[in-house]
Amino acid sequence: MKSVLAKALKRIMPSKSETEEIKKISRRLLIAVGKFSDKYGAETILAGSITRNTWLREKKEIDIFVALPETVDEMELRKIGLSIGKAAIKSVGGRHVISYAQHPYVRGFVGKFQIDIVPCYKLASADKIKSAVDRTPFHVKFIEKNMKSEQSNDVRLLKQFCKSAGVYGADLKTEGFSGYMCDLLIIKYGSFENAIKSISNWKAGNVITIQNEPKQKFENAALVLIDPVDAKRNVAAAVSAKNFELLVSRAKEFCKKPSDKFFTIQKGKPMEKAEFARLQKQRATNVIALVFKPPKVVADILWPQMRRSAERITQMLKENDFRVMNYGSWSDEKNIAIVIFEMEVHELSNIKKRIGPSIFAHSNARNFVEHYINNDVRKPYVEGTNWVVETERKHTSAPYFLLSVLKQNKKKLESVGIPSYIAASICKGSKIAVDEKIYGLIKSSKDAKAFIRKFFGA
Repeated sequence: MKSVLAKALKRIMPSKSETEEIKKISRRLLIAVGKFSDKYGAETILAGSITRNTWLREKKEIDIFVALPETVDEMELRKIGLSIGKAAIKSVGGRHVISYAQHPYVRGFVGKFQIDIVPCYKLASADKIKSAVDRTPFHVKFIEKNMKSEQSNDVRLLKQFCKSAGVYGADLKTEGFSGYMCDLLIIKYGSFENAIKSISNWKAGNVITIQNEPKQKFENAALVLIDPVDAKRNVAAAVSAKNFELLVSRAKEFCKKPSDKFFTIQKGKPMEKAEFARLQKQRATNVIALVFKPPKVVADILWPQMRRSAERITQMLKENDFRVMNYGSWSDEKNIAIVIFEMEVHELSNIKKRIGPSIFAHSNARNFVEHYINNDVRKPYVEGTNWVVETERKHTSAPYFLLSVLKQNKKKLESVGIPSYIAASICKGSKIAVDEKIYGLIKSSKDAKAFIRKFFGA
């Protein structure tokens, strides 16, 4: 294990020139931000992995927080924060855009670097936190106080291990493990080796504390890691059940047979049409894909709405007796979005059999018979001790059912549970394809074909 870790660390460690460059640009930006924030009595704080020497090779992201006095009201905080951020980025020759978390902040681009300048409140205690960003200065102080300098490389290894598994990042697209969480786990377990051995033995619902914080209950959380600066917060709240089990499984495999592959990020291999056809024939299922252009919204809005759309459409298919084996969603966030369903049953008979009440449930039986007595297909009859009726189905084809649903206007799509931005995009133009014809809609996207492979677990 030690030789594998040494090799991996050598590959992910920033070079000397990278280290000098990012520190130089960080100092330059801190000075620029400080210049424009001093008059507001603000404190300028460098946050993120740079402060604790845990960033990975080729990282080009810098986070700077502008902590304003509590006396500033929230609207003014937003206004001042944006003003400082814009002025600072302009002064170093960069360009900027406005991004959004719980409130807007400035995202700047200077050369190869992306810089987030985020306003927050300067608070004496974490008990007075007003929004999520207010915790960050306390996180910075906690890590500085509790992480030993020799543990920085252990954090790097844990981050890379998570990245190679595809579970690094607490954003709503990834639903994984944040950098701060990796820091805390190394503080908790002391080293990467100890951490990965502990992770391999995690059970769903585990509650982890760093310094014996009071344990809180968090319903349906795959993992709970109590935030040492705010015991009411679960640091692992973003971690999905799927990603929790994936990391535990990978940790078990690594402990059993250490290998550099656990630190190597594999780019998804596209599944080409011929391979798809062979796999589909082997599985004897049908695949339906809804393809459209994604809405122009931030990733933290797009991905949850994509997932909710897939879940709601799956539910509608099941409500109409179509059997869905698997479903998923994906987007490149620019040109293509896919919601896909693997169907165990996608074509149904014209007639549906409905089992009614028992003949001994006199009142219910009478109502059932009276309701269906003029049924066109077949009048009610008794089977065993239950009344039964056969009725004509409204929908017998899953693809045509989806077409009938999705051709509705935005308001009607929203009324059946399709999230607003996805509903709007579908109304602007969407296509449904079945089986190999899907490739006619995604032929220009290798990433979409890689998603198809991942969808099948191939």
